[in-house]
Amino acid sequence: MPRFLGIDWGARRIGVALSDLEGQQAFGYCTLDTARGDTLREIARICEDEDVDEIVIGLPLRTDTGEESDSSRAVRQFADQLAPLVKRRISFEDEGFTSFAAEQGLKAGGWKASKTSKAQVDKAAAKVLLQDHLNRRARGEVE
Repeated sequence: MPRFLGIDWGARRIGVALSDLEGQQAFGYCTLDTARGDTLREIARICEDEDVDEIVIGLPLRTDTGEESDSSRAVRQFADQLAPLVKRRISFEDEGFTSFAAEQGLKAGGWKASKTSKAQVDKAAAKVLLQDHLNRRARGEVE
């Protein structure tokens, strides 16, 4: 079974999630600070170390029209830069409301928001978007 890596891209932080070895369950993995180090190479290293087969990147779409936005273009540019380093299939998943769902899930577990907790939300959002993709894949909605 393939193993997946989920990415919640942001200009300041990148949330990363990994699937289990069966490609059925997503888990938060880490948050990368874009100001520290080469995040593209770090993602490539994670893909190698964790035997990732496919990368799923959250794509921000306009909530009113479902169309792509300036943020969507930035995500696609990031994916274009990542592709030659990872040499793996990259697909996109609508990331609508993943940060909200992630924050609600964290709060349900007793988490309290603070100024330093945005990294936790980004990692959890990557988990939510990857799990959404895995669920759609299990239903045959995506390859």
